[in-house]
Amino acid sequence: MSAVLLPHALLDLTVARIAARLDGAACHKICRSVLCSPRRHAHQSVSLETLTTPEFSQHVHEGDRSLYARRQARPSALASAGLFPHSQDRPMTELERRIAELKEAPVAETSQNPSIPSYSEAELISMYEDLLAIPAATQQQDHAVQVPDTQQEQDHAIVRAVLEALYAHEDPATIPSDARSQYTAAIAKLREIIDVLETIRAEPEAPSVDLSVLSTEEWVSLVRICAKEQDGQAAETVIELMQRSGSAIPEAALETTASLYADVGDVVNTERFLASFAGASPSERLRDLHIKAHIRAIEPRTFPTQALSVLHDYEARGLPAPQRSYTRAITALLSVRSSVAEAQAWDLFSHMRYVAHPVPDPYLYTLMITACGSRVIAPQPARALDLFTEMTVDKGIAPTAASYTAAIFACAMSGDKLYVGEAFRLAKEMLDGHRDAYGNHALIPDRRTFCALLEGAKRTGDLAKVRWILAEIVSESQRAARGDVQDPVVVDERIMTHVFHAYAAYKPPFNRGAAVLVEQNHAASSESSSTVQSTAATASQDVPHDGSPSTSSATEAAPQVPVTIASHFTSLLPQSHAEVVGEARALLARIINDAAPDLRGSSLHSPELADGSMPHAFQKVTLTARLLNAFLSVHYTHALLDESAQLYRTIFAELGVEKNARTYIEALERAAYARRGERKQALKFAREVWEEWCGVEEKWGRREENAMKLEARLIERAYVGMIRVLSLTGNTREAVQLVRRFVERYPPDTVKRANPKLALRSTRTVLQAPRPVVRLMSPTEIPDDTVPPLLSFPEVEVLHHKLVAKGDKESIGYLKYVCMSYSGALMRRKEATLHAKPVGDEGAASQP
Repeated sequence: MSAVLLPHALLDLTVARIAARLDGAACHKICRSVLCSPRRHAHQSVSLETLTTPEFSQHVHEGDRSLYARRQARPSALASAGLFPHSQDRPMTELERRIAELKEAPVAETSQNPSIPSYSEAELISMYEDLLAIPAATQQQDHAVQVPDTQQEQDHAIVRAVLEALYAHEDPATIPSDARSQYTAAIAKLREIIDVLETIRAEPEAPSVDLSVLSTEEWVSLVRICAKEQDGQAAETVIELMQRSGSAIPEAALETTASLYADVGDVVNTERFLASFAGASPSERLRDLHIKAHIRAIEPRTFPTQALSVLHDYEARGLPAPQRSYTRAITALLSVRSSVAEAQAWDLFSHMRYVAHPVPDPYLYTLMITACGSRVIAPQPARALDLFTEMTVDKGIAPTAASYTAAIFACAMSGDKLYVGEAFRLAKEMLDGHRDAYGNHALIPDRRTFCALLEGAKRTGDLAKVRWILAEIVSESQRAARGDVQDPVVVDERIMTHVFHAYAAYKPPFNRGAAVLVEQNHAASSESSSTVQSTAATASQDVPHDGSPSTSSATEAAPQVPVTIASHFTSLLPQSHAEVVGEARALLARIINDAAPDLRGSSLHSPELADGSMPHAFQKVTLTARLLNAFLSVHYTHALLDESAQLYRTIFAELGVEKNARTYIEALERAAYARRGERKQALKFAREVWEEWCGVEEKWGRREENAMKLEARLIERAYVGMIRVLSLTGNTREAVQLVRRFVERYPPDTVKRANPKLALRSTRTVLQAPRPVVRLMSPTEIPDDTVPPLLSFPEVEVLHHKLVAKGDKESIGYLKYVCMSYSGALMRRKEATLHAKPVGDEGAASQP
């Protein structure tokens, strides 16, 4: 007989009306019958279950179970409140008494304990930390009991046990103790056993029984011991014996042996091993090791052509390499520091997302965001922000401190105030947007973060932010000295180089031309007079060296007063050029005091600055040519030429640092843009520097081992600076001779020859080829960074004007010929580069 199901609404109404008139037991029976229906909703069942509790039904009196007896006991259920009403004219039943006691229990409990202890949030956190620390410590103790040794010690123990089992019937004293002799003896005994097994299996009547010589763990431990001793041949022998014994070769054994060859760049043995044991379809890890071997085999800063060919070959076979392999190849391309290599890196990144891995991991995202701040190709801050937004917002990948630093660096390298401001906004978001439960920073800025912020601040000349960042680094190092910080960011050579560059780019607000001249009072004291004269002498140095002619004869004859070193820094920025130089000298003096105590006798050191306000804050700074060049750039911008020249002559010898190519070039450019009153001293200074430069250039031309590395653009800057100095001082004939010397050493014909195009850079569109299918950079967007040194008309324009003023038509014609030759050669080089045929590309002769 099927049950009749009522509608839910009607059933709820019926139950509600019946419950108002029934006693506890009868109501409980009805509720149980209703709850048995499978068509009830969850919230209705919960409301019915709260009507009564089954454990109290045994205490209900038998007379109360009658419906009619309940009706006679009370006239109406609506006159009383509660689910179990009772009349005031009769005593309470046992069930009602128990329910009343339950209702009054919390009140009585609260009245008995009026002072409940309250705990703060910090106390609760510490309490839970203590509770969580106990199982953690117990887990560590259990782990220490279960796994007392490291993996290497376990392998040695396993190999020792295997050796004892193999030589169980021999004298234990004959078992060697060193690792190499142990695995050699084990391999020899295993070879004898497997030879016997193969002989038995070769018999026609031999039973087909699989005997396990060693377990999988024992085989893998033996392979790891061989790899630890850098014995690849022994590891391969173990794998061969494993194969001969009929055991399945685990991936761990193959990866350990292949990694042994790949780490040292042994491509031949890696490919032989993969062909012998991995088969036609190696695992992802083995494919990655194959590509790693090709990358490790090449010299640093070399285009990884073979590695990219192997990478695309795996794609053609339907076995794309793991994302780690693409990251390796992209890293190798970016380390070349070439425009073609960086363009290929971006193409490979887009190609990977198209054919293999659509979503890069955080490390690869960070790598490409860092590449947006390239020094070879123009910085791409917009692309960096797009990649960062795609990673964090679109893909939902949590940003890391490295990804924030990469985005900050890319924005800072642009030098645009808008993007530099975005870099500081990202830094604020990094610190304030990610905190743990204690309010501490979850993403801690490191040295690269501070260097990126200094890069942006110095490019915009924001000295206030540079000083603030330096103060933060110094304060963190001081906290680390007290033990408050575990891994602090310390002031090093690169940070101080950025700081000195910021001082050089800073423009002080004081303008000597806008100062009001006031007649001195003859009745003033001699002390006031000397003060005014010293102030005027100091102000005479506050003229920016922008190369513009000065109209004041007093400026040309200004006395050369040495700059006073300030003993401390104030919150107010330097207001004059002399104050800028003073702060820079004070910083260098502190560096010498902390980092080079042996050089405290130098003229650049000041005993006044050896105070204890910042103990050992600069002790990690290394005195290098780059640091001293940055320090000299401050004097080139804010000091007189004589003072800068004297510092150039003495600073490297006193501090024991060798000069580099930029030292000579920046000195020549300072002399080239000297003011009119300093041109005589500039010519003398430039001749000294040029004599040193010629020796460096000769060594570089002869390709000597100790020759200084020079670049084409640096050579151009050196010649252009010297030509400008000679032209401004009236030595036009000598300047023309220098142009002839440049043409002889670097003729225009060398500019015509374009570099051969790689097959990977072919512009043909095909779906299957050993090169990327999708590209992000076209050939016209890639700058040519291999152009030999050349001269253009803007670089020799000053010499042309001087020749026109003198009327030297022959020299003017030669100068025009030189400029037109280099311009035409550069145009032919550009056309040849765009129409170049890829080397080794099939069908390249028919289609570019």
